Amino acid sequence: MNIVKPSRKEGTKKTFDYFSINCVLIFLVAAVSTLLFVASTLTGSDGNVIGSGSIQTTIGYILKLKPLPLFIIMFPLIGGPLEALIGRKSENLRDSTVVDTTFITFIAILAMYPQVSRGTMNYFIPGVFGHGLSFRVDMLSFIMAATSGVLWLMVTIYAHDYMGIEEHRNRFYLWMSVTYGGVLGTVLAGDMLTMFLFFEIMTFSSYMLVAHNQSKESILAGNNYLYMGIAGGLSLLLGIMLLYAYTGTLNFVPLASQLAELGWRKYLITGLFVLGFGVKAGMLPLHIWLPKAHPVAPTPASALLSGILIKVGAYGMLRVAVSFFVPAANEIVSFGDSLWVVSERLGAIIIWTGVITMAIGVFMALQQSNMKKMLAYHSISQMGYIIMGIGVASYLGYNGAMGFSGSIYHIVNHALFKALLFMVVGLVYLRTKELDMYKLGGMWKKMPFTAFVCVIAILGITGMPGFNGFASKSILHHAIIEAYEYGHPSFKYAEFIFTLVSAGTVCSFIKLFKYVFCGACPEKYKNIDGEKGMMDLAMGGLALMIIAIGQAPNYLLNQFIIPATEGLTFDPAFINEYLVSMDFFNAKDVLGMLWIYLIGIGIFILGTKFDLFHLHLPRWFNIETAFYKPMARGVIMFSNNITKHYEIAIIKSDIIIYTCVLTGIIFLLMKFV
Repeated sequence: MNIVKPSRKEGTKKTFDYFSINCVLIFLVAAVSTLLFVASTLTGSDGNVIGSGSIQTTIGYILKLKPLPLFIIMFPLIGGPLEALIGRKSENLRDSTVVDTTFITFIAILAMYPQVSRGTMNYFIPGVFGHGLSFRVDMLSFIMAATSGVLWLMVTIYAHDYMGIEEHRNRFYLWMSVTYGGVLGTVLAGDMLTMFLFFEIMTFSSYMLVAHNQSKESILAGNNYLYMGIAGGLSLLLGIMLLYAYTGTLNFVPLASQLAELGWRKYLITGLFVLGFGVKAGMLPLHIWLPKAHPVAPTPASALLSGILIKVGAYGMLRVAVSFFVPAANEIVSFGDSLWVVSERLGAIIIWTGVITMAIGVFMALQQSNMKKMLAYHSISQMGYIIMGIGVASYLGYNGAMGFSGSIYHIVNHALFKALLFMVVGLVYLRTKELDMYKLGGMWKKMPFTAFVCVIAILGITGMPGFNGFASKSILHHAIIEAYEYGHPSFKYAEFIFTLVSAGTVCSFIKLFKYVFCGACPEKYKNIDGEKGMMDLAMGGLALMIIAIGQAPNYLLNQFIIPATEGLTFDPAFINEYLVSMDFFNAKDVLGMLWIYLIGIGIFILGTKFDLFHLHLPRWFNIETAFYKPMARGVIMFSNNITKHYEIAIIKSDIIIYTCVLTGIIFLLMKFV
């Protein structure tokens, strides 16, 4: 990767302290606000107004809560250009403003909770595109928005120190804010048209983050990301047009009875939505942009791409699956009824797509030496878990609450530990200018706190009991078991692959930590600088959340995920029996993780001994080489042939026209002569 020389001038101690003090204060206020928010949700079981004293803030009162979703979306969109203008005068003031605006947006998101906990927030802007823009915030939307707010705040604190090695920082922060507005608009949208508009804003603005370095590799990766994003967007647009043409609505409402009458067209609409959102989610075989984008993008962009942007694709798949393809409340029928047929078939395909995605993702991660590329493949693998959960929710339909809950829970958890892992790798790169893990070693001596939070993130992503990933992976494991117990027995093999992939994840991060932080430190790195204050603050915040969720996994489940589940078409009796007050730390699940860790250690030992982490894979194994490039060449060749024949036809017609005109002129001349 091309290294861009830093252009930021070293500020005085005063300006540095100003940014640090601002970030520390914001961090403390955010932490206190979060604790008050948690306390308010715990006291809301009696049905009274929740958080009326601490969370329903001045912003909520001034705006009377109605246009609050619009304020949340527009604040980053307007803030981005203002931050860029401020950056022309002072970079430290700009960076502080970025943190402040992100914090205000986060508080505004929390301010939606009192009303969302009692129902849904709806806001409509008529006249836009002749259809209007609709915003509808339910608990599912709130979870996604709150996760985005937490992660964006930590990344903006982290980015100040990291972006010193990059040029065009004003442009980076501008498009990062616009991307934030696009993400929030997508998850708070109340219909498919509004979601599509902000989804496209998110796609085009995030291109600027991927291609930021302007190196050849960055431009190529950015183009790849943009081409795939445009293809996904066009797929969504066609699906939206067909859905509206045949059902007359774009709102997120149950449409199973209408779709049941459409024959093969319902499967076309289904496929278009899965394809469109699957591109962003990194689902196989639509994942090819992701391993290219992460190694070249600045680390703050990688943390956001992997932490939030790909989750928006999963959110779109989940929102469509639990809205359009389920029966209405007055049509509720048991699993296997004809109204569930589209949901069931869609779910079966999505389950196996998710399982294959997680397996290939972890296999490719084990083959990488580039740390960011390894984490990129792990993002693909972890998205496989989420996609599998979405598939189970769709496949089991009325009884699919376990799959839905697991996928949402893992979206939140993966956002935290994967962003933290990218931050760890970013700090190592900032100090060493090296991404090849095999050329590092002994970094724990130089960066003890970074090594410590890396261990926390690793324990989270591998599913260690007591850390956040254990809860969501346990739910997803139960979900796939239910899929083969209540559905088709072939999903027993999916459960086996699930276990093997989890062991492969353990192996992969043992490898990362060993080669980066353990062993002897190379001579050229013995005098490098160590920790970086504000970067440590951001990483420490994410690490605390990973531990907090892991220690109290039922809080997130009972206060947010179950209410989101209850607002959809799932069996209330199933939810109350299996999800409410779920016992995560039971002996079976805990011992199951012990076996996974032992298998992972065994894979690492065998892989190191027999050199299984440097396999020379056949050409056909590369999906881009085997499928996309031949397809692109075929399209270009076909287009050239059409153009060639068209040009020949034009030339022939021109010759005929010119001959006729010339003959006419000759006849006229002969007549007059």
